Amino acid sequence: MQTQLGSKQNTGIRRNLAIELLDKEKRRQLLHTDKHGLLDILKYIYRPVLKNKKIVAASLGYALTAGVLPVLSVFIVEILVRLLSQSDASPRMLLMAAGIYSLVFFVCTAVSTQLKNRNYSYFMDLRVRYMNKAMEKFMTMDYGLFENPSFLDDAGNWQRSLQSNTSGLEGTYHRIFEMGGTLISALFLGGLLIMVSPLIALVGIVFVIVFYLVQRNITIYKHERREELLRTARRAQKFSGEASDFRYGKDMRLFKMEERFQQAFQPLLQAYEKLYRIFTRRELQLSFIESTALVLIDLVSFLVLASKVYSQSIGISEFVMLLTAVTVFTQTVQQFAQGLAYIKSETLYVGDTIDLIEANLISTGGENHIPGTGPVTIELKDVSFHYPGSDRMVLEHLNLYIPAGEKCALVGVNGAGKTTLVKLITGMYQPTEGQVLINGVDASTIPQEELFSLFGVVFQEVQPLAFTIAENVAASDTGIDRDRVVDCLKQAGLWEKVSSLPKGIDSPMLKVIEDDGVVLSGGENQKLSIARALYRKGTRMMIMDEPTAALDALAEEKIYREFDEILSGKTALFISHRLASTRFCDRIVLLDGGRITQQGTHDQLVKEEGLYQKMFIAQGKYYQNGEGEETA
Repeated sequence: MQTQLGSKQNTGIRRNLAIELLDKEKRRQLLHTDKHGLLDILKYIYRPVLKNKKIVAASLGYALTAGVLPVLSVFIVEILVRLLSQSDASPRMLLMAAGIYSLVFFVCTAVSTQLKNRNYSYFMDLRVRYMNKAMEKFMTMDYGLFENPSFLDDAGNWQRSLQSNTSGLEGTYHRIFEMGGTLISALFLGGLLIMVSPLIALVGIVFVIVFYLVQRNITIYKHERREELLRTARRAQKFSGEASDFRYGKDMRLFKMEERFQQAFQPLLQAYEKLYRIFTRRELQLSFIESTALVLIDLVSFLVLASKVYSQSIGISEFVMLLTAVTVFTQTVQQFAQGLAYIKSETLYVGDTIDLIEANLISTGGENHIPGTGPVTIELKDVSFHYPGSDRMVLEHLNLYIPAGEKCALVGVNGAGKTTLVKLITGMYQPTEGQVLINGVDASTIPQEELFSLFGVVFQEVQPLAFTIAENVAASDTGIDRDRVVDCLKQAGLWEKVSSLPKGIDSPMLKVIEDDGVVLSGGENQKLSIARALYRKGTRMMIMDEPTAALDALAEEKIYREFDEILSGKTALFISHRLASTRFCDRIVLLDGGRITQQGTHDQLVKEEGLYQKMFIAQGKYYQNGEGEETA
């Protein structure tokens, strides 16, 4: 199933998906370009299965061995009744018949069970592959899309179809595998009953169609309201996650916040209850149609068989066998119809997952390249910005020029827009208005991959991954330059810690995967992040967003002394709320209310009346020794 999701050709300017996909119709065009039918989806997900001869053979073997079991139970009844009705019947004959039945039943059961269990993990592996594709999509899609709750609600169905062994994609695989046996049983029993009366088999077919259509109606009704359901589920999951998060445990207990959480959770529970009440009402409205069709099978079958007995067309043994066959046939047909309805229901969400995997969620476009080598110049011309879905301007008509090789510090109070500025420079977001120029080239005309490669960034919030220290520094698990890793750890001031570990740079991090994983302190994590930024080859600009926020004063001072070496040959933007720590920079820019209100050297700004001076004096109170001398 090939789709053209987001296949817009590269243009001079990159698409701005973070803004485009605020529109519901554009989300539909990108995420749901086609109305995929059941057969289209099954054809798509069964491509790898049909190429695997072992699985195909196992499916056929299971269908035959599992499908014959209900048929055996029908015929053994007829055989035993016939033997018992004979005057010369002997216990030996009865035991022989029962023994043969038991042996065949045991063999078929054993074979079908083995075929099912031995191939169970294959379908789980397929689900994990699709899960990896979906997670890769989220890890590479435009960062700004995470600010769009409507997009997350729409795209969130991938979790619904991939989160479990018993539902969604894998549930569909398992159910179809098992339905092979159900289909064989229905065909055998249907064929037997057709020889008695085609009407019985016809009513069975009618039941399958009616049951499927009813369930299809209910399923589509629920699927159409999936965004509303996901929105509630996502918020409830967020609440429950925070309520059970160890990091918030102290606050919960000390400040007795559990009642407030319960109050906030209550409206979500009510929303859940309202939705499921609507779904239940829909099911009750249509359930009588299913019940009527099921009763019709039993009624027609009984009347047909009763007329055969009355007309003496069949004997007692045949009547008992056929009555058993009707009972088993009814159960088999109902099971098959439920399977079809289940597949229809789950594949709707599988279709959403396929759409997500095939969608192009990266802002493609851009044909320009950054000229020259070495440090770059950065210029923001009349830049204004608000986050997707919000009207509040974070930056307004901002102009800033950073010459190549300059060490520029960006300071300001919390919420001034410092981190937002970093996201604009690195291309994670595009300005609402104005331009970001890199060496004179509009950043919105540069391919995103090339844009990202320019920067080595240390963000304020640092969280290592559960890989080895070397893999965290190199941001890769292959082709790691181990000497370079060690050198970067030394520059960042973390080598003394790492070298003391038994496995050195091969030490696993965190305890998510390995029990002996290393858990670093907040300051050590920041040093690790600095080492990662230094390791990256080809970096032409370093951006450090509060890189020493979690360091103590001595460690911070040591890092600053080494920054001249660390930042050599690169343009640098350093963001900090500790004003005394920005002295090493060539220029300091003060951001206030989304605008640049002051700029100059530290010595100039301290003497100039304004916010910088007020902030420095206020902070200085915490950095004075007993003689009134500044220590930081």
